[in-house]
Amino acid sequence: MADALHRVRFSWDAKTHIEIEWSRGRGIELPVLPDAPLLSYAETELEPDAAAEAGVPAICWRTDAPVLFERFQLRENTEYLIDVTLPVPLEGLLSEAPFRRGWPFQERLGTVFRADPPRRWRSNSDGSTTISGQLRIQTHAGILDLSLSSNVSLVVEVVCRKFGYLSEFKALLDQVAEEFSELLLQYDSPVSSSFNLADVTPETEAALLFHLRNIMSERNLPVALDELGRSFHSRLDQWRSYVDTSSVQEPDIPAFIEEFEPSTMVAGGPLSKLFRGFSPREFPVLSSKETVDTAENRYVKFFLEELQLIAQRLAANLRATQRMASLHEVEGWIAALDEELQSGPWRQIGPFRNFPSNSQVLQKRRGYREILKLDLSLRMSLELPWKRAGDLADGLIGDLRPVSELYEYWCFFLLRRTLAELAESELPNDGSFIDRTENGFQLRLLKGKRSRIGFIYRAEKGRALKVNLFYNRTFPRPTHDAGWHGSYTARFDPDYSIEILLSGEGEIPKRHWMHFDAKYRLESIDFGVGDAYLRSDEAAETDYERELARVHRQDDLFKMHTYRDGILGSRGAYILFPGNGDAMRTTGRQKNMFIRHPSAFTGHTEYLFPSVGAFDLCPGRDDTQRPIVREFLRSVFDSLFDGRPYQEEVGFF
Repeated sequence: MADALHRVRFSWDAKTHIEIEWSRGRGIELPVLPDAPLLSYAETELEPDAAAEAGVPAICWRTDAPVLFERFQLRENTEYLIDVTLPVPLEGLLSEAPFRRGWPFQERLGTVFRADPPRRWRSNSDGSTTISGQLRIQTHAGILDLSLSSNVSLVVEVVCRKFGYLSEFKALLDQVAEEFSELLLQYDSPVSSSFNLADVTPETEAALLFHLRNIMSERNLPVALDELGRSFHSRLDQWRSYVDTSSVQEPDIPAFIEEFEPSTMVAGGPLSKLFRGFSPREFPVLSSKETVDTAENRYVKFFLEELQLIAQRLAANLRATQRMASLHEVEGWIAALDEELQSGPWRQIGPFRNFPSNSQVLQKRRGYREILKLDLSLRMSLELPWKRAGDLADGLIGDLRPVSELYEYWCFFLLRRTLAELAESELPNDGSFIDRTENGFQLRLLKGKRSRIGFIYRAEKGRALKVNLFYNRTFPRPTHDAGWHGSYTARFDPDYSIEILLSGEGEIPKRHWMHFDAKYRLESIDFGVGDAYLRSDEAAETDYERELARVHRQDDLFKMHTYRDGILGSRGAYILFPGNGDAMRTTGRQKNMFIRHPSAFTGHTEYLFPSVGAFDLCPGRDDTQRPIVREFLRSVFDSLFDGRPYQEEVGFF
């Protein structure tokens, strides 16, 4: 739940306050304040703008904010009026002039906060002074520290205007961690992996935080435990005992015959008619009981207890370093694990002794196999093979939320998975993407560094189509002795490039390129395609055009044209953006694919390239959006493999 506010005041004592008011709109006092620490006054917003109506108010107390985020939130590209009241007389403050940038806040806030001239400050009757000023937050999604001192602390979350940003950011963190864990299991062997709680150090805690976030995400451990609970493994324990013959109800007759001992017979008794006046003193009975105390369940319980211990160690380290947002998240994991372990079934299960390595239950039963997979990924996580993931573990780099960078990595992982689904096989790794070092595998996925993964799409009748996926490949201007590669103008470095190599027996391979740029836009932006287009009937604004305006600029579309023209051998360039669409449209007002062929101007076209365009790819909606990208790539690959040779740049050569 989000409380949209117009003005708020936080008070530490009678003479120390920070008051924040949106420079636009109008408010009215709230009779009941939100349950926010130190909040002493608040006004609700009466005149919300379009962003507020879409769910992103200028000032907000969000009780349901994900644990990584602060609950008191401001908005980027928004202006605020600030009043800071200090328990110092006006004369005392003036004696400290001149003031540094950003004062009375930290100096680094000098770019966003400007205090009014001292003549506009207000001297209060209680001996305090109120300093007024303006807070202008530009394109900045992250943390804003408005603390005046260690005792007067106020940390604000600045959110971007994009609706769904909070949930999408958390989904990006979870899914990047999950994709990374999948890679870990695919390329490395967990057989020799070991885990020692003593190895949890400041150097490894970022790695563990990154992997624990993947394990504890809603679609992993909670789902696995739910599946496990529906088919909880149990076994039937049986044992033989001897009881007084008079109390036997279900005798074990075969055991009595096999183990009969005449010396146990006594005169009389309930069976004297069967044994000529004698009866056995005791009679064997077979007892049975179903139990959940199995080796498989002991292993799962041990895994949960180990997770709890790791989380507790992480919490202690995070508390010591004052990383409060991550601390709140880890404390939530500890509470969830404790609640699970205190439930009925786990309390009946004994200590873990031996790993049931040959258990078909662990390998095949739903719930158990998922937990085994999570455990293996955790045991390989101490030496984090992707160093940048450690920086992203908190979801915060400095004061900024790295949402654009996370979106770039996420799109790369999805493109890789899409190509793997299309291809007949993946080529052996050449070390540019994943490399084995003395410390194990290293994922070489870093902005500014080339990473390549190769695939064989089709190979038949002496012909083969090979596909290489590059991350951040650079296309320089070629030298005088270079081939038809690179750019004929300037240096370009698209986020992702797909190289398509078509070869046949005795033929020179034909090379084609396709490029993608990920654009998770934080700012509010307009979309247009030129005055001529805007004057046409076809240019009537639609909901989809407003969606495009929300996430990528017209400049980005022009940049795709630049890639396609400037990089030699390019057949297409495309934007990936977190939109809501789930279709590729080559005609109509909601067109998002522009094909460079005369047939595309009049109706249906056989080919989807050469072209420029945009694909919707949003966390949480990629299940329906990624198949569009997959089928587009399939169409391009099949056209190149089955169709006539394509070579655009022949000219008069």
